[in-house]
Amino acid sequence: MKIGMMLPASIGLHSPGDGVRVQAWRQAEALERMGHEVRRLNPWEVTEAGSLDVLHLIQGGHLYSEFEAARPGRGPIMAFAPIIDSNWPNWGFRVAAAIGVHSPRLATSPWLYRQQILRSQTIVVRSGHERQRVIQGLGADPRRVHVVLNGTRVPVRADPEAVRRRLQLPDGFVLHVSTYTQPRKNVVRMLEALAPTGLPVVIAGTARPGPVLDRIRELAGRTPHVKLMEFVDEETLDGLYSACRAFCLPTTHEGTGLAALEAAAAGARVVITRRGGPPDYFLNLAEYVDPEDARDIRAAVMRAWSAPPSDALQRHVTTNLTWEKSAAALIEAYRRGMEAA
Repeated sequence: MKIGMMLPASIGLHSPGDGVRVQAWRQAEALERMGHEVRRLNPWEVTEAGSLDVLHLIQGGHLYSEFEAARPGRGPIMAFAPIIDSNWPNWGFRVAAAIGVHSPRLATSPWLYRQQILRSQTIVVRSGHERQRVIQGLGADPRRVHVVLNGTRVPVRADPEAVRRRLQLPDGFVLHVSTYTQPRKNVVRMLEALAPTGLPVVIAGTARPGPVLDRIRELAGRTPHVKLMEFVDEETLDGLYSACRAFCLPTTHEGTGLAALEAAAAGARVVITRRGGPPDYFLNLAEYVDPEDARDIRAAVMRAWSAPPSDALQRHVTTNLTWEKSAAALIEAYRRGMEAA
């Protein structure tokens, strides 16, 4: 199968660890390992649409405005993967999608998502939660919406002792990895929640200047057990995953939680938001939190910290959530889209 995958050009300016970019890259690599041809489309190179079997658009809204309407009638099927990280109620999506019907000047992102969904032969979502979003909130035909769970990379170069020595870390710590100045990542509340516990905390990833970073630095300065790091290479990251005692991702909404999956694959205990897709991935094997409740975050981390050793989550993630299985589910979604075309 010949598949053209397209990401918004703006992703190129994001962190290398951006979840949407990582998802697309890992799925493309897995599809290629299965023998499929994947073309990573970009506006600097021309690709004849007729040379493709599938045109897979990742993300949506204004970034692809009118693009889907330009697809040739006899061209490839269109697979659309909306990325919806939002706590809006479904009725809010329906209202926002309806507003754009009345005037192009009122074209909201949900309205554009709806147009792209209605013009696609198959819609690929990351979880049951996101499936309900596009069906109940944006009017997608349930028969065309397919849940394709993401996979995870299993850390293979982990040397926890070397990382501890090099970075002067304690034997156990709580780890958080993300673009941690994004308000959605909820790092300020996490630090406020964990300050009274005295647990060592390591935060790594990408940080952008601004009030959120200022507040994080202020909180870290008050508590010497907090270590702030910037983006780290894969070998260091794998060592951090293996060395941490618990991984905490209390975001206000999460599509998957790819960093949490990698930590789980390395054997870490996971504390994660219950909002969004994580329950489809971590089942009952993680500690779930209300991201608005600092006490709930604190209690969940303490439970994970003191829990007896168990490899149940690690076995589940490394066995059931591989990128090969994700790619196989994508191919099935494409085939169903071809049958519906």
